[in-house]
Order: sequence, then structure tokens, then C-alpha cells
Amino acid sequence: MVTSLLFPLLPVTAAPPESARSSIIAAPRDPLPAGSLAYIAAEGDCLRVRPEPSLTGTPLACVGSGSTAVILPMVREADGYRWQFVTTSGLTGWVADVYLSSAPVAAPAPSVPVSTPSISTAGTAACVGSASPVRPGLNTSLSPSGINLALWGGGTMNALNTATEAQGCRITAIYANRPGGGLVPYLVGVPDFVNAEWQALFSARIPAGTALMLNCAATGGQTTVIVPATVQAASISAPRKIGLRPAPQVSAAAVAIIDGDSGALLYDKNGSTPRAPASLTKIATAILAVEGTEVGAGVTVDVDGPRMAATDQSTIMGLRPGECYSMRDLLYGLMLPSGNDAALAIARYEAGNETAFVKQMNTLTRRLGLTGTTFTDPHGLGSPLHRSTAYDLAMMARYGMTLPLFREIVGTPLRTTGGSRTLDLYNTNSLLRRYPGTDGVKTGFTEEAGRTIVVSAVRNGHRVFVTILGDPNREDSAVALLDWVFQTYQW
Repeated sequence: MVTSLLFPLLPVTAAPPESARSSIIAAPRDPLPAGSLAYIAAEGDCLRVRPEPSLTGTPLACVGSGSTAVILPMVREADGYRWQFVTTSGLTGWVADVYLSSAPVAAPAPSVPVSTPSISTAGTAACVGSASPVRPGLNTSLSPSGINLALWGGGTMNALNTATEAQGCRITAIYANRPGGGLVPYLVGVPDFVNAEWQALFSARIPAGTALMLNCAATGGQTTVIVPATVQAASISAPRKIGLRPAPQVSAAAVAIIDGDSGALLYDKNGSTPRAPASLTKIATAILAVEGTEVGAGVTVDVDGPRMAATDQSTIMGLRPGECYSMRDLLYGLMLPSGNDAALAIARYEAGNETAFVKQMNTLTRRLGLTGTTFTDPHGLGSPLHRSTAYDLAMMARYGMTLPLFREIVGTPLRTTGGSRTLDLYNTNSLLRRYPGTDGVKTGFTEEAGRTIVVSAVRNGHRVFVTILGDPNREDSAVALLDWVFQTYQW
């Protein structure tokens, strides 16, 4: 449940668009206050919860009369109705508030049908009690400048920055409720001690259901570059090359080798040339999900994995429509067997649809300071515009390996899921078993990209990343390059 909501005296209102009816349907009262509990009074029918305050678009669900909803701090007028932003039945969306009541409403008789979303309910019982009470991400659209009120679906500060910048908002200040009353501020560009209280409360994650007031400035192309925690100290230096032994000749179209500690480029072969990355794309997908979702939440999926495998030879986790798995299991299904079905399920859950998720992916690469990458999908099947470089992919993996859950997942050889069915998920990265010290990261293949891989390996406490693109002998090439770098560089 959402236990604390901000700013009940600051509802956000907007004038009806030109397409709206000129006379708003009269609501019998003022909008219900933010943070209050409301009851759905749909006269024995059900009330449609919508993704936007409008009669157009596909409803998220239809919630039965007598159900409860938590009122969130936004109000709109459109299409002849006054709309309020609510959380109800595990969903967050907009409802016409003429059908909301502050008093309990009798539940409908059993004979009255209640419509549900057009998705099989097989396996949804596995989600009962584990579904997040708030949708992931920002549960509203942001104005790129000025003050916005938003309900956060849970995640790290980096995830919040990615989500806001994807909507054109560069955060200059954030305010959240202080336990016991008042507001906790976070101000951008000030000394750390100014934000000490915020860091004490939210340094790891901002919990799902936290209401935020965001002060936005239009990005204007500016981004906040993430610096992994392991390399924030300026004293970290690159390893020193010893001897003159050249790198082994490999059949790869492109190679980049990165030192994990310093981020220094140790070897490059066409490393800045954009190419099709295939499933190495999923490194970015996993980072966004690890940072921006509650990984214990149950997710009811609408993806048909077997059909994807039959139509485009997709590698799959094996999802079927209506099944429920934890986000953690979906991440294992994404990164171990390289499930394209898991990639779609994650994208739709985290951002609402693939288009919004891809915008976040491209925001992430800009925030990492990577300029050679453009993503068009969350899985890597690709289009002519879907490109990355060996260098960018190594640096993405380097950032991912600073996240404990990401590191745990990509280093796991086998995972057995819970959820609707038990699925055995095997890691396609054979170097986990073949090369000592390997602890990640991802393999990929399409006809266009050829065989691709990013390998993370540790020796004597030092990690290196090797990216290989377009190499039919990617594992042998990776072994030769790893041997060479560990023998040729001194930390």
C-alpha cells in the first residue's frame, strides 16, 4: 500500500484539450484529497482504469464496484470528465472521479459480470501478494520544465534520472516526505553534506510508492554522466603494459578490451565502429530493470515465447501469455538463455511499452557518456539503425557489473525459476565453465551481427572486459585475448 503521499494541497490541473466537450460533467464535490482512500461507485458495474486521462486508448483494467483506490496528487479535466490519478488493484492510472466515493460502496452481486483485461489468467495466482502496488517508473507524464508531482515505482537515483531525462526533464531538485512530517530535499550541484539526510534515507533505492516533487529544467541535450562507484576515486590509474608482445590475431570484425578499475582502453580493433550487437543489447535492458524495478514483484506477462521462436527463430525463456514470474526470474531468463520473450516482458512492465523503454535505453547510453550506440529494441533482433560499438558495450558491461544483482545474474550457470512453471535456464556463456575467473557477461548472435560476446574475467583481483563482435570463433578468440592481456599488463 502507498502509506505516505506528498502535497495534498497542490493538485496539478490542466485545461481540457480542444477535442474535449465544452461542458465538464459535474462532479458532486471537490476532488478527493491526495492520500485518501476512495471507493469505486460504479453502480454494480466496473470502472475503467486508463493510462491517460482520456476516453481514448486501451484501458489498463476494469475494477469492480466496491473496490478501494488510493488517491494520488493529480487532477485533470478531459473528454467531459474530471479525472483523478489513483492506485487500485495493483494498478496505477486515471479514473473519472464521478464514480469515486468517500463512503463504502456495496459490492456487486455475484451475478453481475466484471470485465477483465484481454489476457489469459493462467498463472496470475502466482502474482497474488507479490505484485508491486505501483507501476514501475514515473506514473505520470512530466513537463520538461517547472515543478512536477509524480509517484515513483521504485528504484535507484540513477533509474530516476534515466526515467526523467527520457521525458526531457533534467532534475535540479527533488522533494519527498520526511518520516514524521515535513519534506526531505535533494539539490543537484551542491556539496554532499547538504543532501546528507536524503542520502541516509534513499542512498540505495527510493521505495515504490514514494511521491516526489520534481523540479525540472529542459535537458536541451544535456545528460548526467554516471560514474561507477568503483572508479569514482581519481587516484585509480590504468595498468602498465610490460614487454612488446602484440595482441593475438583474431577473426573478429571488432574488439575492445577495457580495464575494469580505471576504464582505460587496453586494446582496440575497430572498437569505435558501430555494428549490429545482437543480444549484447540485453546488457542495457538488464541494467534498466535492475535499477528501475522492484525485482521481487510478480509480473503477469503477455508474451508468447514459443510463437516467437517459431516465427523468427528467437532464443526464448519460454514465457506463455498470462503466466506470472518474478522480475528477478525474468532477468535470469533475459541474460542466461538470452530470452527475447523476457526482454519484451521486461520492457512492457518497466516502461509500459517497448517504445518508451527504448527511449530509456538510449537515455542510459548518453548518461554513461557512450556516443556510438543507438538502440531500436530491447532484445537485439535489430533494425538497420540498431547499432553499438565494441567499446560502448564493454563500458556498459563495466557499469552493469557495479550492480550486485546484475553481477550475480550474469555469473550464474543455471537458474531454476519459480512462478507459474518451473523453467531450467542455462547460461549460453560457456566461458563461465571454460576460463578460470570468468564471471559474465553476455553472448549474442544474429545473421547480420554474427557471433558476439562481452566477457568479464578477474585475475589477482583485477577485472578486464573483452568485447568481440562478428567472430565465428568468439570463445577461442576471447580466451586468447584474455591470456594476452593478463600476461602483458601489470597493475
